[in-house]
Amino acid sequence: MLWLLGRVAVGAPRLTTWRETRAAFEKLEATYGNGATADSAQYPFWTLHATDALWEIKDAHRIAPLPGRRRPTISVLDQVNPEAGFTPAVYAMLTGDLGLVANAAATLLARFFNPVPVGLVAAVGLDGVVPAGREADLMLPIPGFVAFPKRTAIHAELGGQWTSGIGTLDDGLMCVFSDAKGPYDDQSIPGTDLIEYRGQGLNGDQTLKGGGNAQLLVCQQEQKPIRYWHQPAGGDWGFDTWTVIVDRRLVWGKGEDKQWRREFAWVLAPVPSPFRDQWPQSVLERLAQDDQQTHDETFETEAPTAVTKQDAGRQYRKLCASVERKESLNHGRTTRTASDRYFRSADARIAVMLRAQGMCEKPDCGGQPADVTDRGDAILEVDHVDERAAQGRDHPANMIALCPNCHAIKTRGSTRRDLKRKLKTLAERLHREAEAWENVL
Repeated sequence: MLWLLGRVAVGAPRLTTWRETRAAFEKLEATYGNGATADSAQYPFWTLHATDALWEIKDAHRIAPLPGRRRPTISVLDQVNPEAGFTPAVYAMLTGDLGLVANAAATLLARFFNPVPVGLVAAVGLDGVVPAGREADLMLPIPGFVAFPKRTAIHAELGGQWTSGIGTLDDGLMCVFSDAKGPYDDQSIPGTDLIEYRGQGLNGDQTLKGGGNAQLLVCQQEQKPIRYWHQPAGGDWGFDTWTVIVDRRLVWGKGEDKQWRREFAWVLAPVPSPFRDQWPQSVLERLAQDDQQTHDETFETEAPTAVTKQDAGRQYRKLCASVERKESLNHGRTTRTASDRYFRSADARIAVMLRAQGMCEKPDCGGQPADVTDRGDAILEVDHVDERAAQGRDHPANMIALCPNCHAIKTRGSTRRDLKRKLKTLAERLHREAEAWENVL
């Protein structure tokens, strides 16, 4: 297909003979192919004919395969030497819009030749319309430059499915869709440029078998680029950035039925382009560190459904034990590696929310909202007293649950330095008290 688009780009005739096609295909395959057999040129030459809106073969009836065969033999093709090419309508559309040729070529390169092999673009005749290093600029849509009021509008313009949060557009490239209103608890990971994207499956424990999670697993294993779409509360859908999966975790989360269950947290790293050779070194390092295993944050812990303070204390201690066990596993790693690999402990955040009992932990809080989220949770934000960037522990003893107002004061207020000192002592005390809840009569 790249070679055919290249013929359009250089003004070649619409039709080409089988022998010319075979010679060009086998030369390209020998240099850039995947090791297929030398006679494999017959496969695309014939199979494209099944899509008669795209490709036509003159005198196709003379080379029809024998009963029981999928394609005509090489000897028949050599004898008849039929002509083939884009249909007149497709050829006219492409020759009238080289931007469309460039877009199609860039999309094919992103899907099947990533990173782009040196010399391939010139070898197929596309160097005049696909400048080296500019392939991503030719792909539509462009991150940050599109807005759609509904998912159906994205589907109408770009194709693909319009109901699931995970799927491809018509160009075959994977997308994830994140709606600020839920039902999934997607979020930016504080202190990083990373995105935590929750997996597919609204109720019950999520699995990697079938559906969107299975598709993301393939993307992680093959380090494929993913479009990240986001709709802020009250806003339009936008294609925010290209991303790549750098970690996979199993965490506690609430389903659509408001019940706690295990769900996948896919950690996405933003990248400037779908092409791997344009990804920053920091992302490549994260990919090298990714063992592609599920890091189970729920192991040996229970869903935080405590009824009594004793239940809460027992679960709190188990969550803290899980946090501390994983801290010990990171002991001895370099600071950057430990920070990058560990991100934020889901167990630690759940423990702090369990400890907070739905209320801001700042004693003189004056801004606790009476409202709750769409998921029925208290509007609280878990923050590190000593920031992670300053090597603060990712542990409940160094974490505090604050309402948005108190969080803003702690981050930007003129009294933030004095408040931080008080919160440090407070978080340590609240941690000790919560651990003792299990023994409360």
